[in-house]
Amino acid sequence: MNQFKKLFKSYIVSFLLIYIFYNAFTILEFIGEGAFGKVAKCQVNGSNAIVAVKILKQEIEEDVEHELGMLEAIGQLNADQVHVIKLYEIFQHCGHTCLVFEMLDIDLFQHCLNKNSLYVNAIRPIAKQLLETLQALQYLKIVHTDIKPDNVMLINMKYLPYRVKLIDFGKALHYYTSKLGGMHQAVGYRAPEVTLGLPFTESIDMWGLGCLLAFLYLGFHLFPVHCEHLMLRCMVETLGMPSNHQLLTKKEYSIIHKKNAFIDLLKKMLRLDGAKRISPTEALQHPFITMSHLSHDPRSRDYLTEAQQLTSQLRNNKDCIYPIICFLFLNSAVRSTHKPGSSNNRQVIFQENLLVRRRDFCTC
Repeated sequence: MNQFKKLFKSYIVSFLLIYIFYNAFTILEFIGEGAFGKVAKCQVNGSNAIVAVKILKQEIEEDVEHELGMLEAIGQLNADQVHVIKLYEIFQHCGHTCLVFEMLDIDLFQHCLNKNSLYVNAIRPIAKQLLETLQALQYLKIVHTDIKPDNVMLINMKYLPYRVKLIDFGKALHYYTSKLGGMHQAVGYRAPEVTLGLPFTESIDMWGLGCLLAFLYLGFHLFPVHCEHLMLRCMVETLGMPSNHQLLTKKEYSIIHKKNAFIDLLKKMLRLDGAKRISPTEALQHPFITMSHLSHDPRSRDYLTEAQQLTSQLRNNKDCIYPIICFLFLNSAVRSTHKPGSSNNRQVIFQENLLVRRRDFCTC
């Protein structure tokens, strides 16, 4: 009986959403669901373009306004150059705010479940892109606060290997508005100053990125993700030792010279003191990113060539993205009537600005 009720409820929800979108989209499948609502993979009617539509629940109006504010702020940036997800359209129907994003491939958590872990050579371009993202967010004085493998997505692994974008700005904030005691960041990716209720800055994102890169290399979380007490204990055991303590064993640390720079960067990202944590600008000049330490080692010649090829793809594809940008013409039946002065009026203005900023795509 319970199973029947669940299926019936799912059918009603699906029917409602299809009714909402039938003038603009064909819903292909639902690809995500959480406390915020649902995410649907949709085809734009009249074209082959595929987009992701995030349908937000009615009862989270305050959270919606917050996320729209953050998306509006990062809208100042070139989404492709700073590796953040691109927002195409916003509309509202029957009390549901709907955000239309570019369709991406798979998040890094799912990718690692399939691959177990990544080689350092593959981690480097991912690290470089996300450091550029944090550098841009730092310029805007924005803290993402939720850097983790689930929130970094590959654009298209087949055609643009290891090109990534940061998603989900629902928990982002301007760090000058941050309050002590807030439980920001996921357990296991939470900086020590946040856990201890101390003042924090945008450097907590660098901590999160350090944990993410370690996850990509190890194939499992560096710190426990289900218990804050165990996380702190593991953090002290791993990072609270004298300066000569190493993230890996001495044997692992000395096997291959090329891993030294990676581990050194992780240590700088995972400094317990946020004020001493490496900044995005400094990290982009680190030997792990620039590969300066490899050019002097004849044994690393082949490895360096392969690494440079992977990194060069980022430059070559800087202005050439996977062709999924489309013009979305929503029928007036889909759009809600917006009263002057209402909270919806802000969405209309933001939507019009997005339409002006939209530009044609190039075919890779």
